[in-house]
Amino acid sequence: MASRLRQIALNGNAGAFVNIVLTGPARSVEMMEDEAAATTGLQVQSIEDGFVTTNVFSFGSEPLQIPSLARYPNSGPLLGLNAQNTVGAFNYIAATKVVSARSNAAGGTTLRFIEND
Repeated sequence: MASRLRQIALNGNAGAFVNIVLTGPARSVEMMEDEAAATTGLQVQSIEDGFVTTNVFSFGSEPLQIPSLARYPNSGPLLGLNAQNTVGAFNYIAATKVVSARSNAAGGTTLRFIEND
């Protein structure tokens, strides 16, 4: 199973949610705060409920997995794709947004985000 790791800067809890889209085909994603600075927790909205509910996670409850790897161990359905074709083309498809996140404190934080295919 190949993985792609990204470090994503997140806004503080009064700022806008940062939308995170896939950079390649993925069956699952895993995320947690980067520990280079003091951890603050995360506020997360996900594709699992259509981005309706804001869930709050403390650092101790991370890493977060979508979908749960216990439910779909590395062979689950395709979660989404990266952008396809050229913007403006008749067959353009935007990349799949899987998570919107921000820090659970006034200051921002950094999210370690892993896509698994």
